[in-house]
Amino acid sequence: MTDQVQVLKQLLQIPANKRCADCGERCPRFASVTFGVFLCNRCFGVHRGLGTHISRTRSVHLDKWSDEQLQAMKSIGNEKAAR
Repeated sequence: MTDQVQVLKQLLQIPANKRCADCGERCPRFASVTFGVFLCNRCFGVHRGLGTHISRTRSVHLDKWSDEQLQAMKSIGNEKAAR
């Protein structure tokens, strides 16, 4: 298991990150790196439709993540973004 997968799994164990930041659906599988939040499939589609100049999205399981992207997710997360 790669380090990035381990980091993402740990982040998804945080209670606030276990639900979509936008609608509250359980088990988000995507993220907006721009906003540092985890998203469900439907909300991921909305964010992707906004364009990368507004919300840069990634799949938690399918995409490769840079260190900067992982750091953005660590530093924000769903709970902090909701404030």
